[in-house]
Amino acid sequence: MSARRRNRLLAGVIGVSLLIGVGAAPSAQMTDAAFTDSEYATATLSAMTIPAPVASCGLLGLGSVRVSWTAVSGATGYVVRYGSGAGTSATVGADVTTRNLTGAVTGGTFQVEAIRNFGSTTWTSARSNALTYTVLLGLVGTCGLL
Repeated sequence: MSARRRNRLLAGVIGVSLLIGVGAAPSAQMTDAAFTDSEYATATLSAMTIPAPVASCGLLGLGSVRVSWTAVSGATGYVVRYGSGAGTSATVGADVTTRNLTGAVTGGTFQVEAIRNFGSTTWTSARSNALTYTVLLGLVGTCGLL
């Protein structure tokens, strides 16, 4: 037998042996991988809040009622709400803590909220206590707690 033929025969036997070996090998077992992580973490998170201002009645003027509120530390302004159901609003600067409410015949509810700007975000406090006020005929003003 020639060397070439012997090499071919040997290669064929090795190839068949490999095929039989692969076919006879056990298949991979399915497993349910399970593990636990014994590390735990705890944390406390607290969000900053803006306290609500406290509204109070000021001087009663001729045809006006003056209302004021407590300054809130860190506030960048205030939203004052007045009129029927506190439906009218105006924004004032942080240095303003009074407002004169005037009119011939006017009245309603007054409340104020503190605002604080953080760049593109603005936070608003809860509304202050509510005050009722009345200005009659531009002469007499009354103010009190709701």
